[in-house]
Amino acid sequence: WAAARGFTVSEDAIGNIYVRRKGTDPTLPPVMTGSHLDTQPTGGKFDGVYGVLAGFEVLEALEDAEVQTRRAIEVVGWMNEEGARFQPGCMGSGVFAGAMPLEAMRAVADKTGATVGASIDALPTVGVSRDFGFPVHAYVEAHIEQGPRLEAAGDTIGIVTGIQGARWFAVEITGSEAHAGTTPRAQRKDALMAALDGIQALRAVMTDPDDQVRFTVGRMEVGPGSPNTVPGRVFFTIDFRHPDAATVQRLGDLVAPTLRAAAGPCGIAITETFTGPPV
Repeated sequence: WAAARGFTVSEDAIGNIYVRRKGTDPTLPPVMTGSHLDTQPTGGKFDGVYGVLAGFEVLEALEDAEVQTRRAIEVVGWMNEEGARFQPGCMGSGVFAGAMPLEAMRAVADKTGATVGASIDALPTVGVSRDFGFPVHAYVEAHIEQGPRLEAAGDTIGIVTGIQGARWFAVEITGSEAHAGTTPRAQRKDALMAALDGIQALRAVMTDPDDQVRFTVGRMEVGPGSPNTVPGRVFFTIDFRHPDAATVQRLGDLVAPTLRAAAGPCGIAITETFTGPPV
C-alpha cells in the first residue's frame, strides 16, 4: 500500500517497519505516529493495529488533499510491543531507543526454542535498511487500550496521563512426580499445590482497596499432565503493574520471598523477565 502511494518503506534489524511521506525540508527530523501490529491472544483486531492503520490513513489523507508538510510524516509499526510470544515486551521500541541491546533481544527464544533473530531473518525483506535511534521531532500514538473504560464513562476519547510501571516474573517450581493413588500426602512434593499456595499468598499481598494494583498469572504449565500423577513441575508467569514507582518496587520485591515461603518441600526458581518504571 505504501509503495503504491509513493511513500518510502524501511525496516531495521529488530523488525520495526517505517513508512515515510517526505516533507519539503529533508533536514528536519520527522513527526512520527504509529503503534504495533502484534497483539495478545484474543486481543482483538484493533489492539495496536488501529494505531498503525490510523497513521497510514493520515498519510493517505495528506496525499489525497495534496497537503505539503515541512517535516516528513512517518508511521512506525513497532515489533513485539506486547511480549505475548517473546519476552520482554516493548522490544522493537526498546532497541530503537537504546534501552535494550540488539543482540540480547535477537537471542531471546519463545517456548518452542525459536529465537527472535531467526524468526526475523526468515521473513521477507521490507524496504530499505534503517538505523536505530534516528532523531524524531515528536511522536503521537492513537490506541484503544482504555476503550471499555471510555465507553462506560460515555467518553469518546481520552488523553494518557501516565503509564503503569510493570514487573514480570517467570516461576518454575520443581517437586517429585508420584502415583496419585499410593503416595500419602505427607510424602508428596506436589509442585502444583506449591504453586497454588504461592499464588494465593501473592493475591493477598497484592490486595488493594483502591483497585490500582494489576496482578495477573496468565500462563501456567503443569507436568507431566497426567490425571493420576502428582505434578512434578509447574511453570507460571506473573504480570504485576502499578502507576506508583515506590509501590512497584515494594510489592515487586515481595514476589520472590512470598513464593519461596509457600514452596514447602519443592524447589523454586524465580526470574524477573521485565522491569519498566512508571512514566
